[in-house]
Amino acid sequence: VMSSRVVDLCVIPEMHVDLDKLLAYVEELMATKGNAVIVITDGCTDSLRNAGKGPGDNEDVGIWMRDEILAHFKEIKKPLTIKYIDPTYMIRAVPANAQDSIYCSLLAQHAVNGAMAGFTGVTVAKVHERMVYLPTLALAKQETKRINPKGRWFSRLVFSTRQPELTPEFGMAPVRSSKKQMEAIKNSSVPMSINMCLTPNDEVHRLEIINLASKFPSHNIDNPIKSSVLGSAEGLFLNAGAWVTQTFQKWGEADNQGNTYLQMLRSGPRDVLHWDPTDPEAAAAIVTCGGICPGLNAVVRELVNMLHIYGIKTIYGIIGGFKGCVSPDTWIELTSEGVQDIHTQGGSILVSDRGNPPHIEIAKSLASKNVRQYFVLGGDGTHKGAMQTFDAMQEIEYECSVIGIPKTIDNDIRLLDTSFGFDTASTEAAKAIESAYVESTTNANCIGLVKLMGRSCGFIAAAATLAARVVDVCLIPEMDISKDKFLDYVAEVMRTKKQGVIVVAEGCGDTILKSNGSTDAGGNKVLADVGPYIKDEILAHCKSLGIPCTIKYIDPTYMIRSVPSNAYDSLYCATLAQQAVHAAMAGYTGITVGKVDERYVMLPIHAVTKGTRSVDVKGRMFERLIATTKQPSF
Repeated sequence: VMSSRVVDLCVIPEMHVDLDKLLAYVEELMATKGNAVIVITDGCTDSLRNAGKGPGDNEDVGIWMRDEILAHFKEIKKPLTIKYIDPTYMIRAVPANAQDSIYCSLLAQHAVNGAMAGFTGVTVAKVHERMVYLPTLALAKQETKRINPKGRWFSRLVFSTRQPELTPEFGMAPVRSSKKQMEAIKNSSVPMSINMCLTPNDEVHRLEIINLASKFPSHNIDNPIKSSVLGSAEGLFLNAGAWVTQTFQKWGEADNQGNTYLQMLRSGPRDVLHWDPTDPEAAAAIVTCGGICPGLNAVVRELVNMLHIYGIKTIYGIIGGFKGCVSPDTWIELTSEGVQDIHTQGGSILVSDRGNPPHIEIAKSLASKNVRQYFVLGGDGTHKGAMQTFDAMQEIEYECSVIGIPKTIDNDIRLLDTSFGFDTASTEAAKAIESAYVESTTNANCIGLVKLMGRSCGFIAAAATLAARVVDVCLIPEMDISKDKFLDYVAEVMRTKKQGVIVVAEGCGDTILKSNGSTDAGGNKVLADVGPYIKDEILAHCKSLGIPCTIKYIDPTYMIRSVPSNAYDSLYCATLAQQAVHAAMAGYTGITVGKVDERYVMLPIHAVTKGTRSVDVKGRMFERLIATTKQPSF
């Protein structure tokens, strides 16, 4: 539902639903919109039973709901048709997508590693972005996970659908206590002091962030969205003390070097707002900078809708990146109706661009339009620019929340679990690899060669290779590569297998080859085109050895970034946008939002601009890559 963004009403088993309220809301939707999308899960039988109504035990709840809605409209003499879709067995009978394919590989590899090490009675899983072994007994004693109708997931659902409170007058169904569930795990675990988890050299550092209330008077307005369906949600609305710390880790008894763990402020709706959303003079603005990326339009759409939920009336879309910030006459006004379907389009409706005009001029331009919430979508360079604009606003003493939303398909932003667009790009890249595999296996003596994006890091190439599982050689910028060793290995692959698949990241155009040192408008080094070079070198080397070889070269560079976001990224985009608006309305500034160890947090912009991350060639991801391709060291 949150991925598709077109659903008006979602009913899940954890809800307790008054049928009359539901029917009245459907009637309202048809009267105002003329159409509606409703999603109901097959476990909702008990959710809909109240006041003597509801489906029978063996009754299909979807068909029952369809018939109830049709009967209601017939009774009130209003026309209605319903197109009923039940994809129950379709959604589980498809192959894994790229993310699940990689996850399946990791689970299998860790399961084998655990078995060979002698562990037993365990299951392997990912917890807070760490692959771990868990005692099977702990899982067996725990109740299955469900959505808390007073929690964060449900709040994000309601922000997306905007559905009203549907609970019967006698109240909500009881929510299972997470404390009780934790007791079951505690009873099958061993108590430890916090000092046993840390070493004497470990440190915890807090990433402090700025709130405008420290410099400007705050409106201190009670959050208006509390009056929605979320009003009774305990612990959902946070305050300035909602800190979360990175997951502790220890690599064995010999691990005494010391780790630094960061403490970050959790993102989400706040009890009290700094800004008055009813101020008719105030406005918000959104800009996309740098290269395009899957999910940009999804973020823009959710920003607009979330700002409208808060009550912000004027929202500007800045055309043309930072350059457009100093040309306010080109800005467009964004409305919920205008952005309704943009998430189905690739690219950015705001026309992304590179380049940086003086940021003092950007600050003055935003001030001239009374922009109080300024959202910047971009990568490392864009966030540096956003920080310069933040500094410029301090210089002219202009009160504005400057909020970044990190974007890069390269996935090279420090601290974050992942950046939006990466999963979609990796999925599309895996499709290109699969095409190369088809070419190499259905043409005699053939190599499928794929060049993928990744200027300074090989995350896309590595992830797509892990997902596709058919690659013989993957070259990424982080590797030290001897061309002669590489060519000899390719020749051996062709001699023995008669076919092969090779993936090379574009950043190898500055390692295997050397670029001329020139830069583009965004300050990025212009790389030599490594794909055709590798192709020519392989063909020449095989010819010199008398090995027959043809190469089918595929370059999906711009294809993988120009598509709409997939379900995972679409959901991630929606959540990031919501967190960004919550932060802005609470008066935070000079920050970016992201997911760290599976928790959504606010980070000072400088924390994500001090260098980029890359694939550690001595780390786990590279080890998994080598285990998949079985390639030697080059």
